[in-house]
This record gives sequence, structure tokens and C-alpha cells, in this order.
Amino acid sequence: MSILIADSQPLFRYGVIQVLDSYLDDNKEYLVADNTEDALRILETEEVDIAIIDLNLKDDGGLELICKYKELNSNRCPVKFVLIVSTISVFEFTKAKELDVDAYILRNSTAEDIKYVFNVIKRGDKYCPFNIINDRDLTNYLTRREIEVLIELSKGLTNSEISHNLYISESTTKKHISNILNKLQLSNRMEAMAYANGHFGKNRYYLRHYRISGVQDEKKA
Repeated sequence: MSILIADSQPLFRYGVIQVLDSYLDDNKEYLVADNTEDALRILETEEVDIAIIDLNLKDDGGLELICKYKELNSNRCPVKFVLIVSTISVFEFTKAKELDVDAYILRNSTAEDIKYVFNVIKRGDKYCPFNIINDRDLTNYLTRREIEVLIELSKGLTNSEISHNLYISESTTKKHISNILNKLQLSNRMEAMAYANGHFGKNRYYLRHYRISGVQDEKKA
């Protein structure tokens, strides 16, 4: 197994290698890079199985690196991409989804967290930890009312129940849900529910009692 670790922090690269070295079988090779140019060159000249890429990698950033590689190397054996993140904006998360990123590793992950991520992607699944999306960035995409509808969606409520709770008509609820799906580039209601639960976690009710700075106001429906 060949693993690329592209991160600008040498200590982080060393730490990931130490964790994986104690966990994976003997048949493994590590490749390292600290910028997008070197990482892309390695991806194009070596047979990389898994690439662990810093979202904020020097030069173009991790998402641009993945995009360039996939555009230029569509016929090669697919590489499993793992993004290193602290938090990620809604825009970045949506772009990563379009690029079919396989997993995310939080920069403050423990050794056990990293091992768990590798277990998931080795069996062909994808992994995204809760609460990696920056809450403030969400308010740049959705209005206050849309966020309230998204919170209600996370509870698994019907349109009728959401309308009752928010004192709006059912047709208005449907319109808000449609807007949410379009803005967050989600395919259906179930994806919106999963997104909301992953985004808000156990604190999904806090926006009812918190004044969100920067949220676009809208007329009462």
C-alpha cells in the first residue's frame, strides 16, 4: 500500500506516519509533500493508493489539487482521497462531495481516530465526522428561516409538523426545503436530514435561542 501525506506541517506528517506504521501491515510505502505542486507530481508518477491531503495545502489548496488530478488522470486507477481539516465551509464541503472525497481527518484527531478512518475507507466506505462544517459559514448560504426549517428537518418531522412548529404554511415549508436543497446542493430530503444531524449534532436546537450574526433577514412568511 502506497500512502501520500501532503501537509505543510512536518510534525503532523511524522505523527500520521507513526500512527499508520504501528497499525498497517509491513507492505506499505510513505510519500510526503508540503505543497500542491509536489503532491500532484507524486500522484502522477507514483502508484498511490491513499492520499491524505491538507485542505489548506500550500499554493492552491487540497481541493484544487484533487480537482486537477482527477481532470488529468481520469483513466488511472482511482486514488482514495482523505482531507485533513480543522473546520470546512459549506462551499468547501459541497466541492469535496462533488470530487467524491472518501474521508476526513480532523487535525486534532487521536491515533485511534486515524485508525478508525482507515478501517472505514479500507472496507470501501466513506467517513465524515460530525461538526466539521463551520457554523458561521452556514449563515452565508441560508436565511434565518431556512436554518430553522433545516433544524426541524433534522428531527425527522413532516412538512405539516414543520409548518405547525414555525407558524408558516405548508407550501412555504416546501419552498424553504427546496431552497435548502438547492443552496447546499443536496439531492433529497433524506440527505438534508443527514446533513442537518451531522452539522448541528446534539446542539441542533440552539439556534432557536441564539441570535445569528450575519444571517440574511427575510419577510415573515
